[in-house]
Amino acid sequence: MPGVDHKAQLARLSAIDDHSARRVPVRTSKCLGICFQANVVVVQPSQEGRAAGGRPVWLGQMTEDKLLDAVDDWIFDGGPGIVPLPAVLEEHVTSKDAKKPKKNKKPKQSKAAKKERKKAKEKSAKQAKKEKKARKKARKKETEALRSQTAPPEAPGKNKSDKGKDAGKGRKGKSGKS
Repeated sequence: MPGVDHKAQLARLSAIDDHSARRVPVRTSKCLGICFQANVVVVQPSQEGRAAGGRPVWLGQMTEDKLLDAVDDWIFDGGPGIVPLPAVLEEHVTSKDAKKPKKNKKPKQSKAAKKERKKAKEKSAKQAKKEKKARKKARKKETEALRSQTAPPEAPGKNKSDKGKDAGKGRKGKSGKS
């Protein structure tokens, strides 16, 4: 859990004594499987507590000092099976089987709304296609205009259609006799 001094919390938990002035053993774990409830503290019952029917109590979202103070007081007074869970800790009870809360989903939209979005998408795709075609046509016209402006001038008096007219020069008449 970001913003929580985990080392200080661990030191605080490690300093807890039970009602017999014995240091309460503390073990750490990398993951208990319910990280979305971090920080998680599992309080095991003492031998007397287990004999009285006490079971381990899983506490989630233990990020405040006042909660650790409540755990300390509860363990000192006897803990699970001996003393009831303090009210301040009741809303923090969880379990190893806790389910991660589901994220809020966006409300489902009606079929009509889906059809409307589909039509709008198709319409914009058609419009984009038309615009692309118009741009392509405009570029083609620009290219043709540039070519006609920069084409090399032909020799004066010569025309493409004049090529075949002078092909018979050097001969007299049609028969080829002089």
